Amino acid sequence: MFNIFLMALYIVIAIPFNAHAYLDPASGNALVSALIALAGTSIYMCKSLFYKIFNRQPTSFSTDTTQLTNADKTLIIFSEGKNYWSTFRPIVNELIKKKIYFRYFTLDVYDPALCIDSKFMQSKLFSKNRRSFAKLAKIKAPVMLATTPNIGALNYPMKRSLQVGHLVHIFHAMANIADYRKGSLDYYDSVIMVGDHEKIPIRMVEAARQTKKKELVTCGLPYLDDLYRQKQDLKTIETDLNKISTTILVAPSWGNKGCFSEYGTDFVEHLSQAGYAIIIRVHPHSQIFEPDALSHWQETTSKLPNVIWDTETFGTKAMQQADILISDTSSIRFDFAFLYNKPVITLDIPIESREEYEAVYLDQPWTEMVANQIGAVVNHESIDNLSEIVNSTLHDFPRQKLKKLRDATVANFGNSAPEIVSYILKKINEKQITSIDSKIIEELHEVKQKLAEMHKEIKDLQAAQQKN
Repeated sequence: MFNIFLMALYIVIAIPFNAHAYLDPASGNALVSALIALAGTSIYMCKSLFYKIFNRQPTSFSTDTTQLTNADKTLIIFSEGKNYWSTFRPIVNELIKKKIYFRYFTLDVYDPALCIDSKFMQSKLFSKNRRSFAKLAKIKAPVMLATTPNIGALNYPMKRSLQVGHLVHIFHAMANIADYRKGSLDYYDSVIMVGDHEKIPIRMVEAARQTKKKELVTCGLPYLDDLYRQKQDLKTIETDLNKISTTILVAPSWGNKGCFSEYGTDFVEHLSQAGYAIIIRVHPHSQIFEPDALSHWQETTSKLPNVIWDTETFGTKAMQQADILISDTSSIRFDFAFLYNKPVITLDIPIESREEYEAVYLDQPWTEMVANQIGAVVNHESIDNLSEIVNSTLHDFPRQKLKKLRDATVANFGNSAPEIVSYILKKINEKQITSIDSKIIEELHEVKQKLAEMHKEIKDLQAAQQKN
């Protein structure tokens, strides 16, 4: 916005008028009078534009400090619930710290954001029903930030509001577009990336699906920042496991890209028989989308010796307890490796098991390219040797590679929120230029053109007078 004001000032004062010759009083006075009039008009327009833009408050609030008014001009953060609070907490804290008014919409009554009392934040709970999704399809905002894939996509209950000026996606984990279902980001305008490595896969998917190019900006991963904070705050660990044994965290993803779906749970039993202590932590979506399979997995593993299931909202305690992680396509692999500097064993998921995901458009997903840099990769041919692979990885894997990879791929590690908020504010400012503002800017350009033409006429007159 300030650049617009500077441009207006430039129109008035930046064009030089060097009077090195006598100016004919008749023609000169007329030109000077016209110039002064035009300059005065431009100053007035600049003043109007300045007050229009800079005196326009993002919102005001009533005596109830949690109730925002004129909210349509403020940012919306949309969350599916408490499982995504690690992503939004650093951003919410930064917005409140900078005294920026915003709205927070959630689908979960247990979302911790609903308990925040700040005059800068309006929280609202929506139910997961048709009526609520119909309301969300009509919300007004210059910018909306969400982790939710598929907004606006066919057969997805939440449609994109045509009155949201700019829809911004932020990753909720160290995953990339390869792990999203087809068409997940088709209706987004921009994507906040964890690191520059995510750009090529996004562009490849856009090209394959023939969708518009989104604005891509590298800011980092607030979710990882929040887990890092949780790790620092965690003082003691209570466990039911026998810590005399090496502890393995088994964390399957959900659906066809999960290791329990691909390999079953026999390998858990074999590791338990080999004397390892095991924590099982499944993806939250398993409870929603595959409850029958989840019940079967729990039934077949819960009675095994020294095996427990972790159901905490966040995986901080489970990761801190574990010596090594076994997973699949899940992004928890990078949480574990980057935060705790511990190795990971990846159970390979064949590409044919991921036909419904964006991975099919990619030669090789980034997460597969770097799987060997965070530990060992195991497939169906080597799964029977998993116990021996766990032992060798624990003793032989060079852990210095983990920090090196993190530094190369995660921007602003530990403090990404300021960059994210700065980008959001930039987009809000861009969207708050109304049609009236645009008309003023257009008129300013016309004034600039007329001033330039008059400047040329004066120089021509000066040159003619010098010849005479």
